[in-house]
Amino acid sequence: MSVRHCVQVTAAVIGAVVLASGVAAQPTDYINLGVRTVSETLVVPVHLRAGNDIRWFKIEIAGARADSGFVDFWTLPTYVGDFIRLPRIAIYDSLGARLGVSDLVTHFTEAMLTFGMGDPRPPLTVPPPPEGFDPEVAPPFEGQSGALAPGVYWLATASGVVAFNPTNWDVRSGQGSAYPDRDTVLHIRIQPPDVPYCDGDFNWDGNTDQDDVLYLANVLAGGDNPTGRWADYNRDGNEDQDDLLALIHTIAGGGCP
Repeated sequence: MSVRHCVQVTAAVIGAVVLASGVAAQPTDYINLGVRTVSETLVVPVHLRAGNDIRWFKIEIAGARADSGFVDFWTLPTYVGDFIRLPRIAIYDSLGARLGVSDLVTHFTEAMLTFGMGDPRPPLTVPPPPEGFDPEVAPPFEGQSGALAPGVYWLATASGVVAFNPTNWDVRSGQGSAYPDRDTVLHIRIQPPDVPYCDGDFNWDGNTDQDDVLYLANVLAGGDNPTGRWADYNRDGNEDQDDLLALIHTIAGGGCP
């Protein structure tokens, strides 16, 4: 374990101690991700303007129940320059109440929150990192964070030592302003309740398109499957040409198999 890694882990322990709290208010400096009503995965670059910066995102979603739908938030490292090695995320409701704080799921480079029923066909791995970095195991998308009512939500992203206080959108970073680790990639995967679950994003790039057809065709031909997606797209118990035809049908607007 490197010295830097030890410092990062130590920072995580220190960050569990709540920093001095005061009166905060609804964020005015934020990125509005809009109203999201369809199944999709948002891939959002995050850049902290200082080591102790808090980046806020506002989003309106249909929520997720224990028996239908899911909403997952997670980060992946950029592997470029001083990327965030101890990412932190938390979600607040429209009244400023904290609903969840992220867990760290792959040593120290990934944070996640997962609401609803959980992904019935989760990825097993994430896209391979550049040479010299350890592979990342996919987070367990199992709805560990509970249910999420329809509404407007605020997501806070930060690095290292952070106090996510329980009310008033009160988030305080104890990281030094000059701390260099400032970049990560936030993923938000949305499956609204009572909407058919197509799950055609085989290459896990946030889109369901021709690239996924090529990816699945390669897997069915015996090629690598780095995202770990199940090739049985039409769920008939076989991995064959029918799965490719079903995916093409979905991408063409024909609905889920």
